[in-house]
Amino acid sequence: MYKNTFIMITILITLLGCGTTTTQRDNTDTSNKQAYSNSGEYALWDYLVPQQSSTNNYIKTTGSTKQKYQTRYVKEDNSVIESSSDVPNEKTVYKKGANSISVSFLKDSQPNGHYELHTLVDIGDMVTIKTSSCILKEHYDSFSFQGKKFEDVIAIECGNTPGYYQKGIGEIGQEQALNTTGRVVQVLSN
Repeated sequence: MYKNTFIMITILITLLGCGTTTTQRDNTDTSNKQAYSNSGEYALWDYLVPQQSSTNNYIKTTGSTKQKYQTRYVKEDNSVIESSSDVPNEKTVYKKGANSISVSFLKDSQPNGHYELHTLVDIGDMVTIKTSSCILKEHYDSFSFQGKKFEDVIAIECGNTPGYYQKGIGEIGQEQALNTTGRVVQVLSN
């Protein structure tokens, strides 16, 4: 499952490499009770999506190449649709439910992956409902990334790919290692 802009893709996240695609919640695996807990200090929805419809500007750096792009968030009640100018044929749909956050990917208007996130998590918790490598690694009251300062930020890491999310804003940055060409860094530049 890949989306150029977020770990989710990215999760970030944005969500790039979160390691699971599913169309329904599976509560039969009790080997990892943490995976099915829904309590915690951090409400993911508040960090993953902006408080209102908005457009964010980003700079993506691949080696020495810089590219600017925009990501548009359209918010309606308990859902947000994200679309980005660097992948115009893709959309991400976030839906907030009572017990989970549904993240669905569309490519050319067709389903292209889906996963469920916990609504509440603590530092060290897996953020996906099904087992994955996506962990809430850290919370920062103040955070500097690529020369920019942000407030009230969480870091979600999927494998070795961290994504950073500011409360009320959504994704502010991501780092992704490439095989032999270095790394890709995306940062909010509003």
